[in-house]
Amino acid sequence: MLKNITLTVLCAFGLNASINAQVIYDDDTLYAAGYVASTPNGYAELVAETKIRNTGSLPDTIVWYRNVNALPTANWTSAVCDIVTCYSPTTNTAEFIIDPGAVRILSFHFYPKSDKGIGQMVIRFAKKSSQSKYTDIYINAQGYGLNINTLKKADFSLFPNPSRGSVVINSASTNFGDYRIVNLLGETILSGSFENGNPIDISSLKIGVYCVNIIDGNGISSSKLIIE
Repeated sequence: MLKNITLTVLCAFGLNASINAQVIYDDDTLYAAGYVASTPNGYAELVAETKIRNTGSLPDTIVWYRNVNALPTANWTSAVCDIVTCYSPTTNTAEFIIDPGAVRILSFHFYPKSDKGIGQMVIRFAKKSSQSKYTDIYINAQGYGLNINTLKKADFSLFPNPSRGSVVINSASTNFGDYRIVNLLGETILSGSFENGNPIDISSLKIGVYCVNIIDGNGISSSKLIIE
């Protein structure tokens, strides 16, 4: 079994940050990246994690649904681990009880074998008694081979943010590079090249929350962008 290689870059959108005042999640948008296997049937695993917290005084029953499972090839599979167990790749819903005061890990797993690519899951969590209030957790995964740029924590700023019309990227590690603006479904909406201090026209973007990825010689980093 190959050693797991996991790198998580958080681009926390902060939408539906909690089911209610009692059950909260540390992050609702996650990135996991790692190397794929060297042989077609080899083992590789990409993992992202967040924590669920019950800050109330009563236990809560939480039900989850995997609403999106977008994988780049047929060799990829994915699975969810809640606080009870790790489920099979074919399990798309389950439930668990979280006790008052408890802090538990939720983990999300991709198994790419030897196929490079980008996959995504969207998992919806809700109280069983009130499923109209929910939290969607977005998990994006990248499987890559040797000498491919890796994901890293954001080392750039966006101004203004919230924004409309245009935005300026200022990177601490480079004066120029490429950018991608991605929506909550993981779709690239806008891309191009940037130079520090020069405005980028974003007037075509609809109101909402996006993830901005910049790509330079040091890798790929991500940050949140709000369009008003």
